[in-house]
Amino acid sequence: MALFLWLGAACVLLLVLFLFTDCNPVLWVLARLGRSPAALAGRVVWLTGASSGIGEALAVELARHGARLALSARRLPELERVRRRCLEAGAPADAVLVLPLDVTALDEHRPALARLLAHFGRLDVLINNAGRTQRSGWAITHPDVDRQLFDVNVFAPVELTRAALPELLARRGGHVVVMSSTAGTCPVPCSGSYTGSKHALHGYFGALRSELSGAGLVVTLLCPGPTFSDMLRTAFVDRPGQVFGGEMAPSDRRMSAERCAQLCAVAIGAQLAEAWIAMQPVLLFQYLNHYTPRLVNLAFRLFGARIAMQLRDSKSDFSTDLKEE
Repeated sequence: MALFLWLGAACVLLLVLFLFTDCNPVLWVLARLGRSPAALAGRVVWLTGASSGIGEALAVELARHGARLALSARRLPELERVRRRCLEAGAPADAVLVLPLDVTALDEHRPALARLLAHFGRLDVLINNAGRTQRSGWAITHPDVDRQLFDVNVFAPVELTRAALPELLARRGGHVVVMSSTAGTCPVPCSGSYTGSKHALHGYFGALRSELSGAGLVVTLLCPGPTFSDMLRTAFVDRPGQVFGGEMAPSDRRMSAERCAQLCAVAIGAQLAEAWIAMQPVLLFQYLNHYTPRLVNLAFRLFGARIAMQLRDSKSDFSTDLKEE
C-alpha cells in the first residue's frame, strides 16, 4: 500500500512539474538546486549573437558566474555596451573580450578563433546563439529567403563549430551549445523556413553528438519558447530584402530574456543534452507534440494556424506593413 502511495505522489509531482513550470522537469530541479552554473567559473566561453536579447542576458549571467567570455556579433557599439554590463556583473576587465563577427562570413571564423586563442589561450565552450526568426506563409516564401535564413541559422553555426572543433577536442572536455527553439521540436505555422532551420540544427548537432561524444565532446541543444527580444524587427518575411518590423508588447505572454538566460546557464553548466524552456501553455504544447502528435495534428485541423500563432505570441493580429531592411 505504501508503494502505491509513493507512486501516486510521484505521479502528482511529475504532473505539477509538467503543467506549472517554465522548463522541463530535470532542468527545473537543477535550477532549484542552483549549483550547475558554478561549473562554468573560469571556463572560456565564446558566445555569438551577444549584442541583444537572450545573447546579451546570457553574457551577463555567465559573467556573474565567473566565466571568461568572448562576445561576438556584428554591432561593435552594442558589444561594448554588453561588455560593460558584464564588468558590472563582476567580471574582471581581461575576462571579457569583444570579438566582432558576422557569422555568415565563413572565411572570418578561423581568424576570429585565432584572436580568441591569442587572448585566452584556450576555448572550452562554444555557444552558437546568433540567428534570425521569420514571419511569412509557407507557400509564398521566396527560395532566397530560405537560403538566407539557413545561412545564418544553420550553416553559420555548423561551420563555426567545425572551425572550433580541433581546439574543443584537444581538451576532451569541449562543449558545443546551440540555441535552437521550441520550433526545433514542434511545427510553427507562418514560420516554415525558421522551423526548418531549427529542425536542421537538431539533425546536424545530434549527429555530431553521436559521432564525437566518445571523444569527450558535449553537445547541448537549448530550446527556448517565446522570449522578449528585438527579433521581430529584423524577422524575415516572404520576400528577400524586407523585414517584418514588428514590436513585442509588454502584455505579450513571453519569458523575460533574463529568466531564459538563467535557465540556459543551468543547462550549460549541467551539460544537458537538450533543454526545453518556455512559459505555459507553449511548454504543454511541446509535451503534447512529443508524446501525442496525432492530437496536435487534430488541433491544427480544427483550429487552424491563427490559433497556434495566438498561443505562441499572445497576439490577436499578426498583419504589419513590410519595411525595407
